[in-house]
Amino acid sequence: MRTAKTNQRQRMVRAEVLWPILMFLQQKYRFDTDAFLSVRSLDMQTLRMKDTQVNALYLSELFEEATLFTGDSNLSFKLGEWANPHSLGVFGYLLLHSKNINEALQKLCRYYPLIGRTLKPILDETKNRYKLGFMFYHEGEYTHLGKYQCEIHLSAALSLINKIASEKILPEYATFRHQKPVDLSEYVRVFGNKLYFGEEENAIIFSKESLAVKTLYENPTLLQLFENEAEKSLGMEIRGGLKEEISGLILICAGELDFSLASVAKRANIHPRVLQKKLKEEGSSFTLLLLEVRKKLSARYLQDKIDIGTVAIYLGYSEVSAFIRAFKMWYGVTPGEWIAKDNLLKS
Repeated sequence: MRTAKTNQRQRMVRAEVLWPILMFLQQKYRFDTDAFLSVRSLDMQTLRMKDTQVNALYLSELFEEATLFTGDSNLSFKLGEWANPHSLGVFGYLLLHSKNINEALQKLCRYYPLIGRTLKPILDETKNRYKLGFMFYHEGEYTHLGKYQCEIHLSAALSLINKIASEKILPEYATFRHQKPVDLSEYVRVFGNKLYFGEEENAIIFSKESLAVKTLYENPTLLQLFENEAEKSLGMEIRGGLKEEISGLILICAGELDFSLASVAKRANIHPRVLQKKLKEEGSSFTLLLLEVRKKLSARYLQDKIDIGTVAIYLGYSEVSAFIRAFKMWYGVTPGEWIAKDNLLKS
């Protein structure tokens, strides 16, 4: 008879599932990630390489060692609650700018490959409820998450929901495959009182009313722009072409009214001079990519009837006249002429 640990030992997963956990432990607890990896003939650089596979058992081993190191048996919940939409790139901004929590979860399921291809979130709808769960997905096969992984990803999903929701959301109940722990206090704090263990699946179940709650940052214009970027990226490998990655990061920074090279390079984890050099090698530049993003945003903002002065501010121009000159260079007409022409076509 095979045990769960035997099955884990035989299964490989993408190294990307280890990376955020190691970074969390290193930053929050000064856990010696290099020592953990070296015993397994790995290093941080190898983990960041495309398609690197690691033994799935390492996930459980990591939490066991980290729990002993920190003396904290609730690390998985703390890691889950560490999740922040602002640190998840285009994916996070799709959640932020969705209309309501239901739409945000739909985006989460569709675009999750942008942050990781090993896990697959699944949102099922019944007559009165929605059920959210995660499965490992590898070479066409689905397998259930272990105890630590389900604690991390279910609590992370719930944390993300409550960081964008206009009111507090708790699931109606939660189910777990593992046996009931002795101490339920963290489960109750995170998921509420209705908890079921030894079940067939790991899932959190919501009423339809709760997922109709509006988000705090609803913005149809930015949502459409980020979704366009996400659709293009779905066909690419994680950490794909540099130009596409930097264009997406400029778009993210645009949402924060920060178009600086330094900010974009920081998000890309590349020194500004190195970023400029790499873009030059690809026949591009930061300035060219910034202009392309501004061009795209300008037309979208004007279509949404945002006044010209506000659009100039949104695009990082200190003077309206500078924006007008740039717009005329892009489209051959001034913003005012463009608006008049657009209104004529719609009438």
